[in-house]
Amino acid sequence: MVSQLDALLTHLGTGRWTVLHLITIPYFSVFLAPHSLGGAFLAPRLDYYCRVPNKYFNSTNLSFLDSEANTSHSITLREECQFRTDTQEGEVIEDCDQFDFDNSTFSSTFTSEYNLACGRAYLQTSFQSMYMLGYFVGAPISGYLSDKYGRKPLVMAGYIAYILLGVGSAWLPHLFTILAARFLIGCLHFINSYTTYVLLMEVIEPKLRTPVGFMECNLWGVGMMLYGGLGYCIREWRLLQTVMTLPGLLILPAVWMIDESPRWLLVNGRHEEALQVFNKVARWHGIKLPPGAEMRKLVEEQVPESQNTHQYSSVWLFLKSVTKDAFVLLRTPRLRRITVCIYLNFVVQGMVYFGLSLSGANISDDPFLYMVLSGLMEIPAYTLIVPVVQGFGRKFSLCSLYVICTSVLLILAVIPIAEHSTAVLVLAMAGKMAIAAGFQTVVFYASELFPTEIRSRGIGTSTMVSRIGSMMAPFINDMVGAAYPWAPFVIFGLSSLLAATVTLLLPETRGHTLPDTVAELEAVVRQTARREIRHEGLR
Repeated sequence: MVSQLDALLTHLGTGRWTVLHLITIPYFSVFLAPHSLGGAFLAPRLDYYCRVPNKYFNSTNLSFLDSEANTSHSITLREECQFRTDTQEGEVIEDCDQFDFDNSTFSSTFTSEYNLACGRAYLQTSFQSMYMLGYFVGAPISGYLSDKYGRKPLVMAGYIAYILLGVGSAWLPHLFTILAARFLIGCLHFINSYTTYVLLMEVIEPKLRTPVGFMECNLWGVGMMLYGGLGYCIREWRLLQTVMTLPGLLILPAVWMIDESPRWLLVNGRHEEALQVFNKVARWHGIKLPPGAEMRKLVEEQVPESQNTHQYSSVWLFLKSVTKDAFVLLRTPRLRRITVCIYLNFVVQGMVYFGLSLSGANISDDPFLYMVLSGLMEIPAYTLIVPVVQGFGRKFSLCSLYVICTSVLLILAVIPIAEHSTAVLVLAMAGKMAIAAGFQTVVFYASELFPTEIRSRGIGTSTMVSRIGSMMAPFINDMVGAAYPWAPFVIFGLSSLLAATVTLLLPETRGHTLPDTVAELEAVVRQTARREIRHEGLR
């Protein structure tokens, strides 16, 4: 039974072997935030001016055309996509293809290096969205590989590939190869976040799992703060991406020393290797294990049935299984309501969280300070929400966080940012803390709403769906926000309000027995309906 395996891990305790894994595995979490939010400093939206070809400098009546209104204006206006001049052939209107960017904050960016303005502006936004698209595609494939080939091989390959791609893509010469590399780095994100988290939870004793889980979340915030500091010190995008990736090399020697999850080894019938891991832990911790024959029998009896995952002969069959899972989550009325509501919650969470995280240039004169403060807000958000959820329930807490976020965002839409910069920054941080706490709450809430038999499928597909919102966020910030600066706040605010409304349709789970099967979930609905009918009859 699983409890026997947990008892064995408790007996082995915490020692040098555990500390090795506690340092090595979470270490890489710090490097995920800078790449996930790379668009903030590597490919920001910049002010720009049309660079007129030299042959037109002596022309008469030289003027510039606004791409939106198609009206003439002077060169001091913010953005020009066309210019008009009189030549011997008559009046000429040409598109700008070279630009001078405002490099007062950044000395070099992906945006300025590749002239990503006007008709090419969407490529600047794609720098951020390609990473999220990679996460969306890579998540199910990584899950399949982790279950089939083990946690350790995937974690080692994920670490090395992430570092190589992170450094290598910083020096690629071509725009589209850089975007392709961003996609591949995004594909590896799931390995270096979720797979490492699973490995860590499977090798530590039960009493450490909750605090270690929160430590993993807080490391994301630490990564954001470090990214803000590095961005302030290094304003050249290629060098910044290199420097924020290279420290990952420091942990690679230790990665070779970590062990495969004994739980995964047992599930897959590799008892001898599991015994070797347990014996190694016992030696490192100075703990005595039962005699060989007794220990072998104990291990063979401790196959955790609940973790006995399906094995698929190919990735194609696994992807078909993922598609089938999505339909399974919609097959009964109550489960369908839960799935649709949770999916919408995750989409909104991904959109608003990354929308606010990437809004530094729109909200603050100092995007580096904004990133540091934004990361700092993650720590109380992840820590303080636990007693709130336990005391007030999941539904009320989540709805309240959405309402706070909605209020803050709608105020930001109408308040003059330049005149009230400090108040705007405080409001933005309040909204960021609310949506970060909401992200933790909705994950926890969803894990209780989905029945045990489909819980992993429900959480896995929900996480994938959240990346749809994450892909939308930079386009809302950069494309919509360029034309209407107030619009992103309104979109994010109304989306949060919609999520709060949808959350009201979900049942409260605090103090209730969690269903193990879909049949049990639907039975609760029928029992509730019968009680209501009897109650109406008595009246």
